[in-house]
Amino acid sequence: MRHSILMTFFISSALSIVPLALAEEAVPNFTTALMSEIQQSRQHRFAASVITLNDTQLASELATTVLEFFVRPGDRVAQGQALVSLDCRDAEDQLNLLSSRLSETQASLTQAQRLANRLSSLRERQLTDNLSAEDAQSEVARQQSRLAAMNTEIQLAKRQIDRCTVKAPFEAAITAQHAGVGERTSPGSLLLSLQQLSDAEIEVTLPVNRFDLHGGVKAEFELGDDRFPVELIRQSPVIDTRNRSQKAWYHAPESVTIGSSGTLILTEAQPLIPAEYIVSRSGQLGIFTLLENELSFYPLIDAQEGRPHPVPSELENAQIVIQGQQWLQVGSAE
Repeated sequence: MRHSILMTFFISSALSIVPLALAEEAVPNFTTALMSEIQQSRQHRFAASVITLNDTQLASELATTVLEFFVRPGDRVAQGQALVSLDCRDAEDQLNLLSSRLSETQASLTQAQRLANRLSSLRERQLTDNLSAEDAQSEVARQQSRLAAMNTEIQLAKRQIDRCTVKAPFEAAITAQHAGVGERTSPGSLLLSLQQLSDAEIEVTLPVNRFDLHGGVKAEFELGDDRFPVELIRQSPVIDTRNRSQKAWYHAPESVTIGSSGTLILTEAQPLIPAEYIVSRSGQLGIFTLLENELSFYPLIDAQEGRPHPVPSELENAQIVIQGQQWLQVGSAE
């Protein structure tokens, strides 16, 4: 809003808000605006990187041969998707052998239970001795133990067969292939490298005790021409004593590529009066405000020349002079 009014100026010796009364002397043209329209926020920019939650190398758990790779480096895979097929004939034969032994053990257990029941009945009629009946019960217990052990071995064999197909532990991108089809593997031989795509994080290094990350600042991640609001996940409790810094991690947007380098922008909540609107009068820095057609000089305590200053609470909705304040003067009233 542009103004041209007749005024004279005076300032109190206490340097408080000083009204400048209307008079016959012409006041230079000036422009005002609401504080909410011109206030600025202090921003801080830090280099940041998008990192994966897991950078994993998948290895063979068997001494066998690679039959087939279902994926190649660069492929995107879903959790549980089959990635590699290993020769599973030995594990399958072992499972078949154990299944045969299981049937044999079950038959032996059934026979032992029949004998134990018959001898128990004879003992009740005193047609056999106690020792024979007890031996029969012991045989039942032995066969039950063998059956339990056999079932455990079968479960182990089934798990070995499951290991013949290497699956993705999470949604990921394949980054490297470490073996080839027909290659002999041993437990621990590397097959594939992959990086988790979901739940990526933004990692940044920040000065110690500079910001209240849990509510005092707004965080945004800038990548190229795009800017995304991001939320804090955690802040390291460990301080790097060499450069007095701490690491912090934020949720990365799903659309951002793992490994991208961008900028974390932290915006302080405290609004500031831009330095260009602050002027010096009678040795005091302040701003000119307009209230009900009265122009006043408002001193800003502890203001520094050339630096923005926090907006006082009483000026949050004030109208201040943003152009022409350089020519406005505060005079002494006679």
